[in-house]
Amino acid sequence: MLQLTARRASSAYTRTVSESNAPLDPAPKSAPVQGTYIPPARWKIGGGGAVLTLALLISKFKGLLMVLFSLKWFALGAKLGLSSISFLASIWFYAIFWGWKFALVFVLLMAIHEGGHALFMRFYGVPGSLPYFIPGLGALMTIKGRPASVLHESYIALGGPLIGTLGALCCLAYGLTTLNPFWTAAAYTGFFLNLFNLFPVMPLDGGRVVGSISPRVWIFGFGALIAAAIALHWWNPLLLILIILGIPRALAAWRGTPGDDAYYALTIAQRLGIATAYFGLCGVLLVAMLASRVPI
Repeated sequence: MLQLTARRASSAYTRTVSESNAPLDPAPKSAPVQGTYIPPARWKIGGGGAVLTLALLISKFKGLLMVLFSLKWFALGAKLGLSSISFLASIWFYAIFWGWKFALVFVLLMAIHEGGHALFMRFYGVPGSLPYFIPGLGALMTIKGRPASVLHESYIALGGPLIGTLGALCCLAYGLTTLNPFWTAAAYTGFFLNLFNLFPVMPLDGGRVVGSISPRVWIFGFGALIAAAIALHWWNPLLLILIILGIPRALAAWRGTPGDDAYYALTIAQRLGIATAYFGLCGVLLVAMLASRVPI
């Protein structure tokens, strides 16, 4: 009995000693013991370093970033995209009637014509827009500003038909060399396109050119356009638009008030030079049309 009691007491003593020597549970992280040092979390140190590095890079290359993210570049991209879409839309439209090959060449000839305007605008320091193509109506470029005089405006207006005529002559030369009537017909279309643009009515190129010769020529051009539309049955949306847009300039020329007198002040020699270039180019285009006419 005494041995059993001693054995129980010994085992109880052993459990008490083992429990007293067991390690204490760590304090919960949410409630640290006061006075205990807690190092900062590693992710906070790394995040702060990344933010500091990014800030240094931005401050060093902020000029480049401003250029890359400038609204000017976004606007230029949007304009270039719109010009490209209008180019493709015109090809699709004309391909419905003439096939994709002829439509592509026709739209390219219009692009060459507009490129002539852009080349002369750049030469005279006049900013302009990108060419925009309107299916069924042609193409256009807008002048952002005003040339120094009507003489410069006339040269810019002549630049389109002049470079456009060179493009059509290339088609004619290739067609005559290869005896391929397709390219001869394309050349004929290019000549007609540039000759039509030289019609002396605003806002066509010819209307801008004859304004330097005499604004009163607008009256003749306006009447000739209506007479040609009636006689040749040219009634289409393009002619109606030209007639509507040509009314204000024709009325101004009739009243003798075309605009700024200083802007239209040219010497006799300058007027004769513009007249020679204008009527000479019209004659070349007319002869080229007769030489490149092919039966369809």
